[in-house]
Amino acid sequence: MKKKVEKQPVMHTTHLPLILLGVAMSLYGLITALVWSVSSRQAMRGLITAGQQRARLAAFEDMGGLIAGIVFLVLFVWCAVASRRGPRAAFIVGALASFGPILTGRADGLLFDTLGLRLPAGSVIASALATIVFALPMVIFFIILTSSRRVPRGCRWLAFGSIFLVLATAFFPIVVTVFAFLVKPGDPGVGRMMEVGALVVKLRYILPGLSLLGLAALSLQFKKKQIPVGAQTKTQEGGTK
Repeated sequence: MKKKVEKQPVMHTTHLPLILLGVAMSLYGLITALVWSVSSRQAMRGLITAGQQRARLAAFEDMGGLIAGIVFLVLFVWCAVASRRGPRAAFIVGALASFGPILTGRADGLLFDTLGLRLPAGSVIASALATIVFALPMVIFFIILTSSRRVPRGCRWLAFGSIFLVLATAFFPIVVTVFAFLVKPGDPGVGRMMEVGALVVKLRYILPGLSLLGLAALSLQFKKKQIPVGAQTKTQEGGTK
């Protein structure tokens, strides 16, 4: 007879690090989207030049990405300490995604100055590298949670759906950019897709962060429904008297 696996919350001790991780990731995504929107609007109105816009975005990605990456790493490690079994393995792998924001403002220098590579559409490749460094560990993170039999069913379904959200927000803008610069430059249809891709980029950190908050909410709800073993024993003893 097949032994039934006991379901357990995603976090073993406290859900605080998972909640903070979701908030931090969503907040960084919102701030990034706001900085890009404000800079683009000012450049279109002529308030700043294109060079000033690039310099502002580069400075934000350099410093903001570094701070966000460190915060993500600390919270992922805290989540790994506060969890066990499958979720712990997921958080350990997910910690590698912390290097994505750090690389966002440093990928150009790493590829072309440090490594000395000479590639066409270098900025596109550098951006793709930073995106993959964040997206790939997050996809594996959600896959591990989806395949963990001890994780509550609601959390597993949310993790399963989050896999496709991460893939879509990560690779759709890359594919569109490659088409625009290398395959069909000047195509009006690709231009419209570029506009959609620019909107999707803004969700790159927001959607995974919201998924983490959803995991925390579902896990907390499952934990509240569980009857503590001690209380259950006392109830049984009281009924036999």
